[in-house]
Amino acid sequence: MSELNESGSSSRRNPLIWISLAVIGLILFVFLSGDRGDSISIRSEETAAAVKTTLSDETTLSDETTLSDETTGTIERSLLVPPGMRARQYVEQLRAGGKPYPLELVYEKAEGYLREGSLADAHLLYFFAAREDYLPAMMKMGQMSDPTLFQAENSLLDDADVIQAYKWYRQAAEMGHQPASERVVSLRQWAQDEAEEGNSHARQLLLNFK
Repeated sequence: MSELNESGSSSRRNPLIWISLAVIGLILFVFLSGDRGDSISIRSEETAAAVKTTLSDETTLSDETTLSDETTGTIERSLLVPPGMRARQYVEQLRAGGKPYPLELVYEKAEGYLREGSLADAHLLYFFAAREDYLPAMMKMGQMSDPTLFQAENSLLDDADVIQAYKWYRQAAEMGHQPASERVVSLRQWAQDEAEEGNSHARQLLLNFK
């Protein structure tokens, strides 16, 4: 009888043990799952932060590169020198220093401007030296307007100006410069030939030879 009672008590205790074990297991599972979830959440936040930092760095680099690309090779418009400005500044320096002017140097500087294509600067310096009766500059002014020698790429003029050419050649010829006298004769021949073709500029020039 006692054995039956002990057997019954044992059978009743066994379900309680299993239920207790199940509850403990469930608690452990929830606890461990919570830690894992927190760990995953932390890792996710760290990964997101890292990605954000990387993107931020890349954006910054991209912005810097873009700025660099935009600024490299650009022209600062405020630094551009207007045509003829260098020649004007040079002439002001010469006048401030007073006469005699170094006309040979002025002419050489004008030649340099002409070679680099700075026609306004070249023309102003040629004119300055020619006004000071520097023969090479006077001849250059004549040649730049001479219809028989005119080169648009080396002149500020759109077309030749025979009256200007005659003016400079004549002044140089009056100073005894033989090449200038020869150019005056050449212009007269050109004017005679062109006048027959109805060139009004040629007819106007011929009036200077009467």
